[in-house]
Amino acid sequence: MDLLEREQCLADLTAWLSAVAERGGCIALVGGEAGIGKTALLQEFSKQQREARVLWGACDALFTPRPLAPLHDIARQTQGALLTAVNSGANRDAIFTAALDELERANALVVLEDMHWADEATLDLLKYLGRRIHRTHVMLAVTYRDDEVGSRHPLRFVIGDLPRASTRRMSLLPLSESAVARLASRAGRPSKGLHGITGGNPLFVTEVLAADADTVPAKVRDAVLARAVTLSAPAREIAELVCVVPGKTEAWLLEESVRPHEAGIEGCLGIGMVRDEDASLGFRHELARRAFESSLSQARRQSLHAKVLAMLVQRTGIPAARLAHHAYGARNAEALLRFAPVAAAQAASLGAHRDAASHYQLALRLAQDLSPAEYARLQEQLSYECYLTGQHERAIAAQRSALEIWRASGEALEGG
Repeated sequence: MDLLEREQCLADLTAWLSAVAERGGCIALVGGEAGIGKTALLQEFSKQQREARVLWGACDALFTPRPLAPLHDIARQTQGALLTAVNSGANRDAIFTAALDELERANALVVLEDMHWADEATLDLLKYLGRRIHRTHVMLAVTYRDDEVGSRHPLRFVIGDLPRASTRRMSLLPLSESAVARLASRAGRPSKGLHGITGGNPLFVTEVLAADADTVPAKVRDAVLARAVTLSAPAREIAELVCVVPGKTEAWLLEESVRPHEAGIEGCLGIGMVRDEDASLGFRHELARRAFESSLSQARRQSLHAKVLAMLVQRTGIPAARLAHHAYGARNAEALLRFAPVAAAQAASLGAHRDAASHYQLALRLAQDLSPAEYARLQEQLSYECYLTGQHERAIAAQRSALEIWRASGEALEGG
C-alpha cells in the first residue's frame, strides 16, 4: 500500500520498535485529526513486521464506552491467562497484572486504537502499563484524535503523566497540495480546488475522489452520501443496518437481520465499507458511519436500533453497554432502564466512574414512566458517580433532585 508523505513516519516507527530490544519497551503516541490516516499508517507498519507479534485493540464509539474494550480484543488474540482474567469477572488489579504479564513475555507491537473514545478503566490501564513499559520488549502504539482531546480531556492528563524516557510522539500532518494532486491524477479527476476543500485530509480527499458526482462535495457527509446513491436496494438495506452499529457488525447479526446476498455485500464494499476475515462488516471510517447514520430519518434509525437490540438480547455474553446503546437508539425506555444501570455498575466496578455516570444519565433521559422512588434512586446513583469523578455541580443537582422527590413523597404519605 502506497501511503503518500508517510515515509518518515514509517521510518520513525521502525526505529522505535527496533530499539525496544536493547532499551526496553516504549509508548508511541500517534495523534492527528479524524481521517488523517493513523489507522492506515499502523496497518501498513504492522504488515512490515516479520519478528514482532502484532496485537490490536480498539475503543468503540458507543454512547458510553465498554470498559476495557481494547483489552478484550487483545485477550482474544493472546488467549491464555489474559483471556481467562477478562472473562472471569476478576477485579481490575488482577486484569491489569495479567495484561502486564502477557506483555513481559512478548516481543510485540501492541496497538490501542482510538483512545479518545476510551473509558476510564482503559485510560487507567494505559497509565499502569506506561509506568512499567520499560520492563517489556513491546512498543505500545496509541492512536487518538488530537483535535478532540482538549486540555481537559481525560486522555490529555494520562498522556501528560507518561514517563518521558519511554514515550515517543508522532503527529500526522495533512497531505500537501502536490500529494492531493497525485491522488486526483490516479483517480482520473481534476485537482483544482481539491486541496482547499479538503484541507489535505486523506479521508476527505479519498471520499471526494471516489464520489460519483459532478462537483466535489465540501464535507465528508456529502461524499459518503454521494457514494451511497449507487447502492442497490439490498445493499442499502445492509449498509443502513451496519451504520447503526459502532465498530463491526458480526456475520451472525447480518445474517439474522437482513440475510445479505453476496451482491449486496459487494455493493457495500464498493462504497468503502470493509469486511474482515471473520465476515464482519463495517465502515472503513467512523466518520463515514456517522455520516450515513445521520442521513436516515429518526424513525428509520429507531427501527434499526430496535432490530439490532432484538437480535442482541437473544445472545449470551453481549456487553450491557452495547445493549444500552441500542436501547437508547431505539428509544426503548424499558430496555434502557434494564441495561443502563447494569452497564453503569459494571463500569463502576472497574473504576470507570465517569462512564458509569454517563449510563445513569442516559437512563434518566427515558425515565419518565418510572415511579418517583425509582427515579430518585437513579438520581442518587448518578450523584454518587459524579461525586467520585469531581463533577460536583452535577452531583449536587442530581442529589437535590432526589431529595425533592423524597420530600414530595413523604408529604403525600403524610397527607394520606
